[in-house]
Amino acid sequence: MAPPKGTGKKISCRHCGSGFLPKGINRHESACVAGKAIEEKNTQFIKRLQAEKQNPGCGEDPASDEYGPDTEQPVPGPTPPEEVKRIFHPHSKRSPTFQSFNEYVASSVAEQPAPVDDQPWRPFRSQLDFEVAEFCENNMLNKDSTETLISLIRRCGSNPTEFTLANQLRYKNEDKEFDTYTRPLWDWVLSLVQDTRLASCFVWDSEKAYKFNGESYIRFYHEPWTADAFWAAQVTARPVCLSVYADKSKLSSFGTQKAYPVVENGKPAFSNFKNIVWHTAFYKLLESLVDPSKVGNWTVCGDSITRWLWPKILILAADYEEACVMSLIHGLQGLYLCPICFVPWNEQSDLSTEHPLRTGLGSQLIVEEARMKRTALEREEILKDNGLRDVDNVFWKIGNTDPHEAISYDPLHADDGGFWGDHLFGQLKARVPELGRAVIVKIDAQMAKFPRWRGLNHFETVMNTSFNDGSKHEDIAKTMLFVAHNVLVDDAGLLLLKALRSYLEMRTSIGFGVHTSATIAAGRREVLTLDAIMKNWNFPKFHARRHVFDDIEKKGASRNFGTKTSESMHRAIRQTYHRLTNFKMLKLNTQLVKHDHRRTVATFIRDQIDAHDEDTEESPEDLESLLSNVDIGSKLKPVSFLSLEQSMSHDHAFDRFRFKFGDFISDFLPAHGYNLPNGKRLRFDGHEEACCTWTSTADYLRCNPKFHSHPRYDGVLVKTANKPFFAQLISLFSCMVEEKSHAFAPVLPLDAPTGRLSRKDNVLRFHWVHAKPRKNSEFISVHSIIRGALLAPDSDKPDEYIVVDILDGDISLRMKDLYPDCHGA
Repeated sequence: MAPPKGTGKKISCRHCGSGFLPKGINRHESACVAGKAIEEKNTQFIKRLQAEKQNPGCGEDPASDEYGPDTEQPVPGPTPPEEVKRIFHPHSKRSPTFQSFNEYVASSVAEQPAPVDDQPWRPFRSQLDFEVAEFCENNMLNKDSTETLISLIRRCGSNPTEFTLANQLRYKNEDKEFDTYTRPLWDWVLSLVQDTRLASCFVWDSEKAYKFNGESYIRFYHEPWTADAFWAAQVTARPVCLSVYADKSKLSSFGTQKAYPVVENGKPAFSNFKNIVWHTAFYKLLESLVDPSKVGNWTVCGDSITRWLWPKILILAADYEEACVMSLIHGLQGLYLCPICFVPWNEQSDLSTEHPLRTGLGSQLIVEEARMKRTALEREEILKDNGLRDVDNVFWKIGNTDPHEAISYDPLHADDGGFWGDHLFGQLKARVPELGRAVIVKIDAQMAKFPRWRGLNHFETVMNTSFNDGSKHEDIAKTMLFVAHNVLVDDAGLLLLKALRSYLEMRTSIGFGVHTSATIAAGRREVLTLDAIMKNWNFPKFHARRHVFDDIEKKGASRNFGTKTSESMHRAIRQTYHRLTNFKMLKLNTQLVKHDHRRTVATFIRDQIDAHDEDTEESPEDLESLLSNVDIGSKLKPVSFLSLEQSMSHDHAFDRFRFKFGDFISDFLPAHGYNLPNGKRLRFDGHEEACCTWTSTADYLRCNPKFHSHPRYDGVLVKTANKPFFAQLISLFSCMVEEKSHAFAPVLPLDAPTGRLSRKDNVLRFHWVHAKPRKNSEFISVHSIIRGALLAPDSDKPDEYIVVDILDGDISLRMKDLYPDCHGA
């Protein structure tokens, strides 16, 4: 395609000869050099393996599938650690590649190509026109306000002829029994596939990725193209995998208006009526997918390569109620309540038993068999025995799509707002009042004192407060275990906390961004552990976790198939309802979809303008910064060692500060390849300056005496030559040696003896740490900080803490590796 007029002459790459625009040539050449280096390394590595006569069973043949998805592949001979092997689908005709782990991470960061449109504000006549329209849209100005604003702009502008925007709205009302608003989905997909700006974001070939663990290659899963369903879908044509999300949302605080793909306010006479309307309406959205899903579609993609594409609905993301509609099962009124398998309604609490899976073809055959019966009673008997409705499923019309297989586990509704929010939290709230008012007050007080952490909601009170936000429920669960353990001390309370601990282990495992066959196996074991504790919890959302790790193997990390990301769309719709509609059902739907369309267009154009304006010159440090583990925040004014010691004289951690630091840095520099100035050990007098910072590292660690009016000194996990240890930050500062800045932190080690663990500690899998006296503070390089550590203080012993090891997947895995005996299920 010819470049847009005015974009300039293309420049040839010095390495590959390809032509690029001036604004994109630097970015391409950097990527080109890196790509050739990786390719050369792969070639040399494969040659070395071949020279060592590597066993062919290690999977060098991409067509070989001798090893299953969970099988560790042995590697003979010396192999460098942290190598990643990628085996691509046989139909991709791509050879295996080998990369270091850092190279693999770097290659996973999508390269952002330079925009090709020199007038990204089109179809507006000028950028000014667009920015005024964007202002009106973002501020939700109605028609009268918009006209007033335009009038004022024309009056105030020195040259009003440059501003040509007018405000016109045309509504096309058609009286229909049911209104459905859609756009051809396949047209939208092709517009993305053919967009040159997005070409580098598409992955066309499925792969099985393996990481070397020191002994063998072990498979890992993260994005959908590293999982099994994408691999199975790549037969001849390239699959364009889609994720479909559906959920209703309350628009008004009274819950009287709801947003949904289909709106119908009447009371139908037949129980199947709502499902018929839903699937008939949804077909309008999916109709354009029917033909290409069966015969494919030759398409020139954004990278100028012609591919044979076919759409596949890989993921259906929905709450249980919507999943029942999508799969057309009876739901809570049926004999088989699961949309994925045939588990009997009274066996949902047994997660150890495997039941036959539903399939789209099987459901279709059952419905067809029922329709062949002569009487309604016979038809209903067949459908009832299988938990199905007498309705045609819209997904049966889409080739290579199985609704039962696409329906996915939803942690937000099944766990955060489901098992925990609706059930386990309710049990805990019911138990606490039985222990007296003082216990309620103590839990709320300890919750208010719980340390703050970036990304974790902080609560002042929870026992008498209701929450509808699943994300808040998720954070309450993470903190409740560590604020209630010294309150619920009887057998019933300990059983509740034991169940909460198992649930948190399972929930954290489900949320891993990267899974291996080992973490999946551990997650399955934790599901059974929770099942053994909660033996009589017989409801669909409890049973659903029977399928979650199957979903991870098929579709990658849970972030790919949950509803949490898509739920954020509801807020914009609610804002539109309250600020831009007349609340009348006659025009409500058209008002919502028209405004949603305008907002989408405005966002698209704004992204193009921002991409057009931003500087495309990138320094080599960008990637290094991305992969670095430490980044020091803003600094305070330099202070002398003497001033620092005097101002902190009340804190024994700063006793003899400059002398202890002199000893530390005199050992640190030679150990890390730096020469001591003049070959002598360093000594600092009281007037030399250190540059202190009280803000954050790349892990957003806080070391601040007044963080939101409260002191905050975060915990850290520190790397040593032996075993890592936990510590608490005291301060952060930098020091210039030989014109090079070094960043250090005095810390308080938390490795004092803690004594024997109690029965409660073992049951709840707690890991305690104990602070040394303040006078035993030590210095560390900030580059030895592995990560931050959230530490829950003991209300009775201020120098003892519990490591919050369910904060995220990273700390969970590290703790299991460091203390396997403490963290066994």
